[in-house]
Amino acid sequence: MKEYFISEIDIEKLYHLSDIKIKLDSNKRQHLLLTGKNGSGKTSLLLEIEKFLRAINDEKLSQVFDQYPTWINEAKKKVLSASSDSEKYAADKDLKQCLGFLKKYSDGVQINLNQYEGLEMMYHNGKFITAYFPSERKAQFMRPNGVENITLENTYGIDESAGDILLKYMVHLKTQQAYARNEGDQTTTNQIQKWFDRFDSALQILLDEESIHIEYDYKKYNFKIRQNGREPFSFNELSDGYSSVIYIVSDLILRMDKNWLLEDKISEYDYQGIVLIDELETHLHIELQKKIFPFLTKFFPRIQFIVTTHSPYILNSISNAKAYDLERQVELDNLSGFSSDDLAEGYFEADAYSDELKNSLNRYEELCLRNDLTEDERAERAEIRIKFKNISTELSGVAKERFEDIERRRKAND
Repeated sequence: MKEYFISEIDIEKLYHLSDIKIKLDSNKRQHLLLTGKNGSGKTSLLLEIEKFLRAINDEKLSQVFDQYPTWINEAKKKVLSASSDSEKYAADKDLKQCLGFLKKYSDGVQINLNQYEGLEMMYHNGKFITAYFPSERKAQFMRPNGVENITLENTYGIDESAGDILLKYMVHLKTQQAYARNEGDQTTTNQIQKWFDRFDSALQILLDEESIHIEYDYKKYNFKIRQNGREPFSFNELSDGYSSVIYIVSDLILRMDKNWLLEDKISEYDYQGIVLIDELETHLHIELQKKIFPFLTKFFPRIQFIVTTHSPYILNSISNAKAYDLERQVELDNLSGFSSDDLAEGYFEADAYSDELKNSLNRYEELCLRNDLTEDERAERAEIRIKFKNISTELSGVAKERFEDIERRRKAND
């Protein structure tokens, strides 16, 4: 089967960006991480790539890349060679129509694939995925009111959403599983259970808790997430960060699942596609920033992800990715060999720990080196020490070294 992916992005003119070529691997799928300060053009570029993907959805690729450029050149020639006002008016009208059509899919940014032939048919047949997730994406999963016969679309456009019907879809699967069990169809029963087991495993990784599993309340047609040590909670009670990540994963799952039960074969989530995510790290704590990109690329192995990010924990999380800084206009190949501290302190020219952390360390140092502490100050010192010991594995190298140095001097002073 042919493989399709973006191999080059040519920015001719996009606001303040011009004459930039971002070259990706032309022989195999490579992910792209767009970085740079706010205002550097990350989201604008992502939206231009979205326009290109819409041409795939609309099955207009050949017109965008072959026919319309030729028609535009011919229209320009007619404008120049017009011998009368009426001819010039007609030629101008044709030119504006051609430019308007082209602008819908390509406006100052040329997206090049490794190959084109057969891609539109592959998308039409539901074998190629396109999706765009903006930075504001807290999910609201629709609560089922009863059993519905959920039929997934064969194809979803880049502007369409699939993930919001996740709970309805899972109720549908549970209902089909009950029917299959009653009919003695053990194969279908086991396949559906495999689907839920795999979804449980994904949640355990994303929520960083091995005890997590989803629980179905067949009387209320609802699902709860059960975790050791806390009350069961719904999908819509997840924090913004977890909700955002689970929405992305569930949306892609439903784009690929289609109606696999009719084929008696559970989806492997190995469909090809191109997925855009703006500010992948939004609302995510550090541990999830470290694991989200490796998880996505492993769970959906034939998707090419193009994401924007400020996070050093995402930039160095996988090796098969190129990073491009739109602010400095430089390529950064394989940052996985650098620590997050290296990137934060060196590349981003930022301290690897916050002002709040610095102030706490300064206060701790002051309290450790004094011999006339009050009882309240001793309690404060102990509280700060416990705080730093509990988060020491997450401290940057610089902050950790300073904390350990203060500890050595404290023990010597005591």
